Amino acid sequence: MMGVCLLCLCVAVCFSCESKDKYAGTYEAKDARGEVRVELKSSGEGVWIAGTQEVSFFWYIKGGDLRVNTKEGGVLVGKIEGNAIRISLPVRGEMVLKKTQ
Repeated sequence: MMGVCLLCLCVAVCFSCESKDKYAGTYEAKDARGEVRVELKSSGEGVWIAGTQEVSFFWYIKGGDLRVNTKEGGVLVGKIEGNAIRISLPVRGEMVLKKTQ
């Protein structure tokens, strides 16, 4: 029984790592306020860059959605759409970030 549990755990970890690798990369969007760049690392860490401001965060995929956990305790949810992420932000409104790398 213990062996089966360990096997299930290993399979789950492998799939979660693979899904992060699939979405890792650099995403960009431009609007009237300027350019926004988001870097998703396969480690689950990320950086949101707008102008000269940078905000670090942690991310994961759940149910086809990108979940962003900020270090301040906030959670943002974006929808994965092919090579893009559609996300609504409290101040900027909805943005579509397209994968560039």
